[in-house]
Amino acid sequence: DGTTPNGKIIKYGPVDNFSTPPEVVADPDRYSLTKTQWIEAFFNTSTEPAGHGFDRVPPGQEPGFACYSFIPKAEIPIKVIVLDNTQREDDQSTAIHGHGFLDKARWQWLKEELADGDDQDQLMIIAAHIPIGVQKAGTFMEWLDNSANPDAPQNAVELPELLEELHRHPNLLMWVAGHRHVNAVKAFESPDPVHAPENGFWQVETSSLRDFPQQLRMFDIKLNSDYTISIFTTNVDPAAKPGTPAWTSRKYAVAAQQIVNTGVIYQADHQSNYRVDPATQTEVRVDGRVVMDPGIRPMPTGSYNAELLKQLSPAMTAKMQMLFPTI
Repeated sequence: DGTTPNGKIIKYGPVDNFSTPPEVVADPDRYSLTKTQWIEAFFNTSTEPAGHGFDRVPPGQEPGFACYSFIPKAEIPIKVIVLDNTQREDDQSTAIHGHGFLDKARWQWLKEELADGDDQDQLMIIAAHIPIGVQKAGTFMEWLDNSANPDAPQNAVELPELLEELHRHPNLLMWVAGHRHVNAVKAFESPDPVHAPENGFWQVETSSLRDFPQQLRMFDIKLNSDYTISIFTTNVDPAAKPGTPAWTSRKYAVAAQQIVNTGVIYQADHQSNYRVDPATQTEVRVDGRVVMDPGIRPMPTGSYNAELLKQLSPAMTAKMQMLFPTI
């Protein structure tokens, strides 16, 4: 009921056990944060680095702008583009704020970052919260259509246009996301796989540390001897010390999975694997049957470990041969 630091569960059981419904104890220090307040909290911390990435947000943007980019290693031409593609607080939507969204400022910033990465001969990774092209309309996780609120901010780009833009940048390796609490991989094949296979990219989703199987993910990016790229994506099970909140959380996650039996965790139901039409965000059907997405290969368990291959453009291949003549 909010009286303990780690949220000990009390006053639970059948409704008939209570003459009056249990109440949560009021606490003035417990309240929802705006996006701006949430960002500021990362600067008010004893941990490092100060800002935890938000110190890299370009100057001149409006409060709450949460996009930035960085180069992990100066000697390796890889840039990570951290993209906030969550809904705005002022979009007047009364549904769950789980849709994909880019306002004009974020959309313009993304296009500039992608173009700059091409100009600088950098391989690129987009790190966003919400995945693209895997959820149909009505699931509250698809690309936002806010036409019901014409006076509110609208998506600056529709999903087909976004995909077209991403496919224009052969140096894009992958789009990594979370949000759906599932480990999954989708191949966005090049529009011209024969003549320009380098225009394809991968999408890699990682589950939540809250829900079963409570895994994080490692990425190991290798340059192969033929100057293609291998992305080794591996799920990791965090170690939890018995008696800690993390250990209790693990037990709750397993119990919740056993009770709810969420098929999507195991990628067993078609809703995780059907093909979505980007223009309509509806599942593709042929003769009344749902078409499975050829870019998705479901795994039999909640984990997803894979080696993902990426063909480089001739220009980027030449760049890597110059930087790394011996592999």
